Amino acid sequence: MASTTNNTPIDTVILDIEGTVCPITFVKDTLFPYFIEKLPSILQKFQYPLPTTTTSDNDDDDDDDPVLNILKQLPENIIQSWESIFNHFKNLVDQDIKDPILKSLQGLIWKQGYENNELKAPIYQDSIKFIESFPTVKSKDNQRKIYIYSSGSIKAQILLFGHVKNSSTSTTSSSIDNDTIDLNDKLNGYFDITTVGFKNQSNSYIKILQEINKSQYPQSVLFLSDNINEVNAAINAGMKSYIVIRPGNSPINDEDKKFHKIIYSLDELDL
Repeated sequence: MASTTNNTPIDTVILDIEGTVCPITFVKDTLFPYFIEKLPSILQKFQYPLPTTTTSDNDDDDDDDPVLNILKQLPENIIQSWESIFNHFKNLVDQDIKDPILKSLQGLIWKQGYENNELKAPIYQDSIKFIESFPTVKSKDNQRKIYIYSSGSIKAQILLFGHVKNSSTSTTSSSIDNDTIDLNDKLNGYFDITTVGFKNQSNSYIKILQEINKSQYPQSVLFLSDNINEVNAAINAGMKSYIVIRPGNSPINDEDKKFHKIIYSLDELDL
């Protein structure tokens, strides 16, 4: 495994979301239950069995429905009834399976929740501070950047960072209301499992390096995550990577603590 210690200055930071900049409980205890709660009423709007991409009569109204277009990607045996679709997605959620179709549908339903002010992202205050300040600190070539890499869809990532619950009065981000801010203008880009691959695979991080033009300078890129497998994958791709420990995260064993840098807050970063 490559070492994370190198004197190359870090000018690019890639952030995981769940368990890193946001409590791990938000996804499992808030977003997932919200999705399951809203799903039946959304599925019951359609007539079953659903048309597939091969049986559709090219109805313009159908083509304009983003939910239906996502559901059409499911196997034909699943789209025979709303109950079978619901059970399919609930099983994926219960087993925490990173399915691209599920992620796309979750993104649409969460969008409604954020826009209705039913959902707000509890990003850690130290993470808000870092996201707001890191890009504004001038580097030699003034190219300090922050990217997001999550198993959640890019649309869901943008929604989350666009509806951040904020208790600070010193924010530099756009305010949506008295306690909600939008951090997206501080971020330089987003990656998910559909654009670069799964987060425990080194090739995914190699693709990210290519996308952000850092293939020649991987050690100038820092990836932060609570997941040891993701950290190892990033290191094996040539990046620097630290483990982030937050309340409720899975414990890190003593062996991993010996060989990886660990932080408990983004305030600890001296970049």
